[in-house]
Amino acid sequence: MVQDDLRLGATIRLCRERSGRRQIDIAEAVGVTRQCVSLLERGHVASFSVHTVRAIAAAVGVDLSFAARGRGAELDQLIDEGHSAMVNSVVASLGAEGWETMVEYSFNDYGDRGSVDVLAWHPEERALLIVETKSRLADLQATCRSLDTKARVVPKSAARDLGWRAAVVGVVLVLQESSRERAAVARRAAIFAASFPARDLQVREWLGRPARPLRGLWFLQIASDACAKRGSNGRRRVGRVAGAD
Repeated sequence: MVQDDLRLGATIRLCRERSGRRQIDIAEAVGVTRQCVSLLERGHVASFSVHTVRAIAAAVGVDLSFAARGRGAELDQLIDEGHSAMVNSVVASLGAEGWETMVEYSFNDYGDRGSVDVLAWHPEERALLIVETKSRLADLQATCRSLDTKARVVPKSAARDLGWRAAVVGVVLVLQESSRERAAVARRAAIFAASFPARDLQVREWLGRPARPLRGLWFLQIASDACAKRGSNGRRRVGRVAGAD
């Protein structure tokens, strides 16, 4: 932790010096004393609130992203287990509606690269569905940017790689059904209304008859069991899971 703090302080100092500004310039921009900036540059991160550290860092062009780290692999395993449970429930629900699904579909198109949590294909309607699953929604703006890129790039990539030439494309953000996540959506209702206008019932109706483009938000109850089968072509064909919507 001490080494991390010293490295952060040195980074802030170097970025400030590169910008040609003094400690007092940064202090006045943030609303703190010059001594605060000096202490932070010397690695005394624990002396300040997270808000102050982020504000000083932002003033010199450094974007701080705080991440939780466990001791050992337990934390990563726990996060991955929750994400896997969500993906499993999505795949099971889509399979019950006649969709073919691929998990972690990777794409790379002239520098736009990434992966889709669940990519689904409805052969009768020639509909392509791009699904992003979040066990907890932390950065809404980053999620929207990522889905915008996928909506633009993935249909071309799926047509080229899989022969899935879509007449209709849907984009769905899946959140775990919980009072916490519903409250988070309610706090940013205007953004969600603009970015994901369709909601649970409309999304489910669309899955049964995907006749038009869709952008939607789907609260999904996570299933505790799975009955997934993999076909000879490597794509998943999934039967209904008890309790899955």
